[in-house]
Amino acid sequence: MPVLVPDLTDADVGLDCPTVERRHILVVEDERPTLALLEKILVSAGYRVTGVLDGIAALKVARADPPDLVLLDLIIPGVNGYEVCALLKRDRTFNAPIAVLSGRTSEKDVKAAFGAGADAFLSKPLERQPLLTKISELLAARPSSETEELP
Repeated sequence: MPVLVPDLTDADVGLDCPTVERRHILVVEDERPTLALLEKILVSAGYRVTGVLDGIAALKVARADPPDLVLLDLIIPGVNGYEVCALLKRDRTFNAPIAVLSGRTSEKDVKAAFGAGADAFLSKPLERQPLLTKISELLAARPSSETEELP
């Protein structure tokens, strides 16, 4: 059974004041300390974050609560990151960018990630500012899922 890491609330991180639109980021990372660090960085930057530990949970969350962006580790339990990326990109209702996060940085791994549909590839270990810059760039290219108009 997939393990979900619960969403952090505004009160949990001291953001209970009104905010401008909060973009939703789905973080898929099987290492709990790395997931917790990514959640902390993203929530402190004003994002709404959902963290999951495996590929099956990622697919379920992406369909139930569509994110504005996915940060996806490649080596995760269940359905691996390459497969998650390919499945989401084939889904016509899913249009969020996917940034792959991986310590596997060989040319073969990078090509495979982009071949599966990744929009960006970020090498681990991650640094806060380059991560937030890349997220901003990817999000700037598409409107928020909360502000999209229905057909």
